[in-house]
Amino acid sequence: MPGPVPHYAANLGRRSFLKAGAASAGRLGAGPLLAACGGDSAADSQTLNVLSWQTYHDRPWLDEFTQRSGIKVNVVNVGSPAEMFSKVKASPDAFDIALVTSGWFKNYAAEDLLVPIDADRVDAVSSMKLGFDWQAATSVNDELLGVLYNWGDQALAWMDGEIPDDGSLAQYLDEHGQPNDWNILWDPAFTNRVSVFDDPTSVLPMIPLALGFPDPFNLDDEQFEAVKQKLMELRPQVPRLTSGYDDQTQQFAAGEVGLGYLNLSVTVNDLQELGKTMQVNNAVKQGVPAWSDNYAITQAGGEKADAVYEFINYTLEVPWMARFAATSGGAGILDYEQATSAEAQEAGLDEDALALTLIPATQQGDEFFSKMVFFQDVEDLQKRLDLWNEFKLGLE
Repeated sequence: MPGPVPHYAANLGRRSFLKAGAASAGRLGAGPLLAACGGDSAADSQTLNVLSWQTYHDRPWLDEFTQRSGIKVNVVNVGSPAEMFSKVKASPDAFDIALVTSGWFKNYAAEDLLVPIDADRVDAVSSMKLGFDWQAATSVNDELLGVLYNWGDQALAWMDGEIPDDGSLAQYLDEHGQPNDWNILWDPAFTNRVSVFDDPTSVLPMIPLALGFPDPFNLDDEQFEAVKQKLMELRPQVPRLTSGYDDQTQQFAAGEVGLGYLNLSVTVNDLQELGKTMQVNNAVKQGVPAWSDNYAITQAGGEKADAVYEFINYTLEVPWMARFAATSGGAGILDYEQATSAEAQEAGLDEDALALTLIPATQQGDEFFSKMVFFQDVEDLQKRLDLWNEFKLGLE
């Protein structure tokens, strides 16, 4: 069994194929309507409509659930948290479950789009042994509106050979000579060499962290102006904003950039297959923006509570989560003990697959999780989107 990994080791802890920024619609993918078969539960013959992310709910797994429960499932994949919110807001009766990203729950609550989670009906809640307070990011006014499904971070990444060993960048490096300061992205040595992806929800929290602000989600006017200036100063460093995971991977592979703010850490594995080596730091000294995706039940889903909770419970069991981790590189809700159990291994989560997730790193406990800064609702979302759009105009 693998032990803890160093903070600069590679991982695959980001949901796959996040295709668009929070200010624009992303690529859609519709899952199948699965045929129900048999079953005697009160949920029989019901259909659940789920808004999700690619790789989260694969067809064969849903087929197995349908065969077991008789509950049909439609899945539509979205490309950004904003797209998910806009879809639920525009058609609140069209979806029963949404995989809502942390930092967006106040928006849903303000529109009265969700019903509170009955934690007593979610078996996994009592058994989750994770090193962070996932419920804090899914609660609004002390009401639990989401249940954790997957989590990950946004790492500082660089290509082998990109960091000179002549001491010129020593102020940004740790004792191992590894980049450990977000401010390295602004150094003139990397003019036009920095990769950043187009997603203000994910990128903007890194800017106040680089400035040393303790709370990157609640900025006063003075702090916001400092963040704006810092963001604009990043323009000379960024040749272009990438449009998603594969675009950023190709940007690194082509040598267009040498370091950056990583969208999906699956890029590390894909570059390795191309014979190229990328390093990542998951514990940058100022903190690392981190996200969680969470089951949320819409008002329409609340009318199908039996079917909804049956689906949620099934997909949070160890076999489903282990298969999800093995195929996507996501951490899911598994702790290290669960992830190395015979049940998880039987589901396909072998040692090699486990090593490509963030799960081994969680054994470091607070040393690791103290660096995770999980997305929260922000002081003024529209103001941030406007700032991002202004930043983008300067790159065109």
